[in-house]
Amino acid sequence: MDAVSATRSFGVVFATSLLIVLADFADGSLFNVDVDDQLRELQIRFLLSEKGSWYDPTLPFIAMPDPYLSPWSRLVDLPYVVIAKGLSLVMPAGQALQAAFWIWPLVMLAIFSLLVTSLATRLFGGSALPQRTRMITLALMTMFMAIAVLEFVPGRIDHHNVQILCLLAMALGLCRWDRTGGVLIGLASAASLIVGLEGLPFVAFAYSALVIAFVLEVRGARAVVWAASLAMFAATVVGAVAFLGGPGMLSVQCDAFSAPYIALMLGFSGILGLCCILVRSHALVRLAALAVPSVALLGATGFSFPACLAGPYAVIDPLSQAYWFDRIWQEHSILSFYAGERYSLIVLFALLAAALLAVMPLAVRQARVAFAPWLVVYGLAVLALVLTILQTRYIRFPVALAPLFLPVLLGWASDGAERKYSSRAIIAAVTLCWAILAGLFFVVPPFQPAADVVDYMASDQCAGQDFSVLATATPGRIAAPNGVGMSILFSAPDGFSVAALPFHRASPGMKRMYEAFLSSDSATRRAALAPFDYVAVCRSPLKVDAERAPLYAALSAGRDWPGLVRMQSPHESDFQLFRIDHAALR
Repeated sequence: MDAVSATRSFGVVFATSLLIVLADFADGSLFNVDVDDQLRELQIRFLLSEKGSWYDPTLPFIAMPDPYLSPWSRLVDLPYVVIAKGLSLVMPAGQALQAAFWIWPLVMLAIFSLLVTSLATRLFGGSALPQRTRMITLALMTMFMAIAVLEFVPGRIDHHNVQILCLLAMALGLCRWDRTGGVLIGLASAASLIVGLEGLPFVAFAYSALVIAFVLEVRGARAVVWAASLAMFAATVVGAVAFLGGPGMLSVQCDAFSAPYIALMLGFSGILGLCCILVRSHALVRLAALAVPSVALLGATGFSFPACLAGPYAVIDPLSQAYWFDRIWQEHSILSFYAGERYSLIVLFALLAAALLAVMPLAVRQARVAFAPWLVVYGLAVLALVLTILQTRYIRFPVALAPLFLPVLLGWASDGAERKYSSRAIIAAVTLCWAILAGLFFVVPPFQPAADVVDYMASDQCAGQDFSVLATATPGRIAAPNGVGMSILFSAPDGFSVAALPFHRASPGMKRMYEAFLSSDSATRRAALAPFDYVAVCRSPLKVDAERAPLYAALSAGRDWPGLVRMQSPHESDFQLFRIDHAALR
């Protein structure tokens, strides 16, 4: 594709993405911005404060009562810090940071559009579609990516947008299938794991494909694998030094980039790189040279870090698991879409599944001619779809990958010599996908459980309230339902902390709050509240079963409780702050 056509293609994708972003602002409520973005903002604000330290992940405003150690990477924080520091030279620091929260997501949207355009062009190949048809196809493709595009709205500062960019960059590196592509694969894979472990299945799949290509001596594979291995090794070292520091590199964090994952990343990339240099024998010899040390590395890592064998969420206690984690829809399978009547997502999923299924004959054809790049990117899209079936938190990834094959499908369907076969494939794929997904309507009945006190505690009953009473109190630890913790933190003066927020590492604090507000046993309640100075609850018109949640029922109804001394608010507000008299607490 010439430079003019490439520029036009990028312009279409970027303009369509901007229209999707603007449409998200139309109703004044952003689709994706949530509590993750709020905590990221607090983390960056604390980092920029006098108390913040680059290598210290402690967030003292969450005290469970133990301090909260954030698992989130400084790699995501870095651009916001740099932009805010630069803008602070010409505007107040607070405004500079808010501007950074708007600027960087839009810059990432441009990068997203560039990656999508490059990938679509390479996958599309030499199709002879008219220019206007190609542009319309690219616009339609981008519309199908709307859920992924909405990860780049201003204010969306969570790490998922970075993970999408890493996945697309990895796919582009695979499409290039040269040394530069290998470097891109290695850098994107390392960055993805530094940011978070959600990208681990995609990195594992991509490198497994590289290993197979190397063993089978696919054309160009050795150069790609060597470059990818070297890039991952170097990026892992640089990332560990830059974002963790010495103590962080040696720490064991089973849910974040740390010693176990550094060992695996350095080990596997080192094994791959050495095999590329030293092993040039028969395929079975190459396979053994890779498999034996890799299995040994896995065994040694598991033996050295046994706690991580339980998975990244082992920290969640049974009470928090039942009352919080199990109620999060994105942690369940696609059947939760049916139970929750999320029909628009089901329709989108059916369309993406049908597109990938229809393209399967082309994937088989590519496999026969040993064209690894096309096949591996297709495999990444299928993997993303399968992961979403099992756990819907992954939905942003197939939405970013699967639509890339829509232009491919359209080009195939418009080819006169192939029209007979493509039509059959499309009809069969659409019929099968819709039959399966429609059939599930009859198998999975809608299920909307009645809201209970746990749901009330998880919602922000304090939104829009006046928190000025906090300015009259001595800073201390506040015990509050996890749903209102964020509102308190954004309003409280320096020195206050909350017991819990809805994040897995805060589950010790959530457990204490469930015991304090739900337990009917006084001793359990006193033990749960022992480390805290205050209790905070907002009045609510919702009726709460006093037998199920004695303390929460009383306080949310505006009543007092023995041992809790009400702090008088300077202004009328439903926000209630109580000082704990531990000796009199019942």
